[in-house]
Amino acid sequence: MDLPGYGFSKMSKKEQEQVGKFIEEYLFNRENIVLIIFLIDIRHSPTANDRLMYNYIISSGLPCMILANKADKIAITKVDDTVKALQKELNPIGDIPTFPFSSERKIYKDDVWKFIDEFLN
Repeated sequence: MDLPGYGFSKMSKKEQEQVGKFIEEYLFNRENIVLIIFLIDIRHSPTANDRLMYNYIISSGLPCMILANKADKIAITKVDDTVKALQKELNPIGDIPTFPFSSERKIYKDDVWKFIDEFLN
């Protein structure tokens, strides 16, 4: 499987194919995955690469959540609307939860951990 332009611009075509095969094998054959956390940047619309990875995740059939990181980098009054817009772009039917998050300031972490804990218990 080829991952053209998936942030691997310094990789040869053969290396890109190897990475694509690794991702595919990992997602489809790993038995102990209980939840995939798809990390995207809340400040930007999903890129073609984000959509490609999202499609890999969806095609795996595994439970997942979208984590919109860097929520501390936008105004707090815009976070909810931005998360809704990201979800609408990636998952318009809304069956995959999308959460804001800030790894730097640790804001919004309670809702995220509550959701993750449901899969770990």
